[in-house]
Formats: sequence, C-alpha cells, structure tokens
Amino acid sequence: MKKYVLIASTLTVLFVIYLCLSSNTSFYPTLPFDGGSKKGVVDKLEKGDGQLVELAENNGFHWFGFKGNQQAGRAALIKEMEYRGLKYDSYDGSGIFFFKNDEQIIVTGTIWTRDYVLYQVPAGSY
Repeated sequence: MKKYVLIASTLTVLFVIYLCLSSNTSFYPTLPFDGGSKKGVVDKLEKGDGQLVELAENNGFHWFGFKGNQQAGRAALIKEMEYRGLKYDSYDGSGIFFFKNDEQIIVTGTIWTRDYVLYQVPAGSY
C-alpha cells in the first residue's frame, strides 16, 4: 500500500511542476521591444491561427509576430505588406526588402523561439 501512495504522490508532484512550467513564460527570451509582456505576446500569437499578428508599436517600428517557421512567416509578411501597398523585392538573411514610391523599406525578421518569428517594420512605411 505504501508503494502505491509513494507512486501517486510522486506523479502528483511531477504533474504540478509540469503545470507550473508550462504556464510560466519566464523561460522565453527577452522581447526585442517594449510595451508588451511575454505572456501577452504568446497569447496573441497562439490566437493568431497561422496569421501575421500585430504586437506593438515602439520606437518608430511596428512589431508583428507569426507562429510557425521562417518560410511561412515570410510568406505571410509579404502578403500583408503587399496588401498595405508595398512591393516585395527580395530577401537576404533576416532582411526582407520592399519598395514603395521608389523608396526601399527593409523589414527585419527575428526568430524569437523555435515556434515564433518576430518582424520589425519601420513605422510610416505603409
């Protein structure tokens, strides 16, 4: 009987630890912008349903996020920026290049975690 109590209590403790860690966002990297909490950003990205999500406007930049890989995120960003009137040109590394009225606009992508990509778009570019 003692053996079953020990196993049950051990499993209960492990389950509680798992719940605490899975709901805690402190293990996420620091956000590259001010004006949002990690939990708030994760919540928005999770609810984004595979779409580009606007996260913040800070220091002359709009910040967008995408849940998924870089390739899918880049495609979603290009679609959104073209919808907003920019013309896609190319990408090189983390830079995605657009034109509007003969002015080059560079959007920078950052892998925040393995699940999320963040994009820094100059304010006033669209």
